[in-house]
Amino acid sequence: MQAWVFDRSGPYSSTAFNIHDEPERFIRMIAAYVMMSDEELGLDTFIERKDGDQFITVVEDATGKERRLQLDSAPIAYQRAIVCRGTSCFRAKIPSSKNFQYVAKFSWVSDKRQPEADLLRLARKRGVEGVARLFGHHQITSIADMREGLTFGKAYAFRNTTLSPISSFSQPQSPLSQSFGPLDDLSIAIESPKKRKSMDTGGSPSKRSRSNSQNPDKAKRKNETNSQTTSLYAHDDTSFDNRIFRCLVISPAGRALRDFRSIPELLKALRDAIKAHRSLYTKGKILHRDISENNIIITDREEADGFTGMLIDEDLAKEIGSGRSGARHQTGTMEFMAIEVLQGIDHTYRHDLESFFYVLIWLCARRGWDLCKNPNGRPKESRLGMWYTGSFKNIADAKRGYMHVDGFEDILMEFPSDFNCVKPLCRRIRGILFFLLEDGKLFKGTPPGPPEKLYDPIIEAFDSAIADNFPR
Repeated sequence: MQAWVFDRSGPYSSTAFNIHDEPERFIRMIAAYVMMSDEELGLDTFIERKDGDQFITVVEDATGKERRLQLDSAPIAYQRAIVCRGTSCFRAKIPSSKNFQYVAKFSWVSDKRQPEADLLRLARKRGVEGVARLFGHHQITSIADMREGLTFGKAYAFRNTTLSPISSFSQPQSPLSQSFGPLDDLSIAIESPKKRKSMDTGGSPSKRSRSNSQNPDKAKRKNETNSQTTSLYAHDDTSFDNRIFRCLVISPAGRALRDFRSIPELLKALRDAIKAHRSLYTKGKILHRDISENNIIITDREEADGFTGMLIDEDLAKEIGSGRSGARHQTGTMEFMAIEVLQGIDHTYRHDLESFFYVLIWLCARRGWDLCKNPNGRPKESRLGMWYTGSFKNIADAKRGYMHVDGFEDILMEFPSDFNCVKPLCRRIRGILFFLLEDGKLFKGTPPGPPEKLYDPIIEAFDSAIADNFPR
């Protein structure tokens, strides 16, 4: 018998033992599983459920006092995966209020990264515009907390493991699906792990205890289920990736960009999100590094300081000049990652602009068909499938090929006819970001000079497309 446990940092196990040679150990282990509490089983104990409603309590950032909020019954976004940040978002409100004016975000983030709450405070202090405002937050638990007292020996060598141990990205869950559920991207974040002390690999169960809410009896029951542990993606024999589970409440509430209802709404939201990114980078000195269709929301201009689109989710963001976080990996959502980021080159503002461009193409070629009156002609197999399948090298090669003129026209052919008006904008942005060098190679890097060199022409291209095709 071998006992296994799964959490956000991957699976780990006890040593294998013979139940006939150690029958008492077998009985203790089964009894320990049966007698586990909800918390020990990994069920949610942070959200309070009462009379069919859900509530959370967070510390309000402005006052430092605890505030109770009511959550909407269903999440507006979630990830269908285990080894990842596990991000899920709910609309939230003050219990006495009629409107849901906040978004409560739950995620498991590497302990090596600067907390998103700190980055949001810093952005607000530096006068950044177009970025979500922090209302409150709460740290719930961590992987280190849950695995406290366990010993870690040699990692189990799983077969057919294709992911790099230093990668952090998202993949679509159903690449060939015609319909998309909430947060279709299957995030798999394998980050640089936290080292733990290596112990003897003997067969006896190791002790396990929790420092926060677990009494000795509970700890004893849980001890019986775990001994020598292993991990799925480890850099060495004695490590695992420590993630911290946090709840972050932000405002204003909005709709995911992929739920756009018209072409002008899509273009205006994307343009304003790029303006927000420029403000975050130039004023806030913060680089977002995870531009995707899930991290841009459509907002009410009156509630969002005049912005139709705003940036959210700074989990992977980084303050410029702060040095390496220690979580070595490429950052981003796979289908929107820039070519050079896939090739391991340091992330720059230009790479995020390239990601914005891929978001525009993706939403037109994939989500745009949902708005069409006549969906006939939708490709059964999209060329964009090559943007998230295979190795980093294969994906980078595919994107580079499609950014050449001929390949790019093949991509535009997948747009619904209703989106023909967006094609000139796409061609114009492609010409700003990519161009041929004298040796015939495609330039895909960050040009020298101020960032306005790229921001200004791209924003102007959106303004022209909106004015020409959708005049007031």
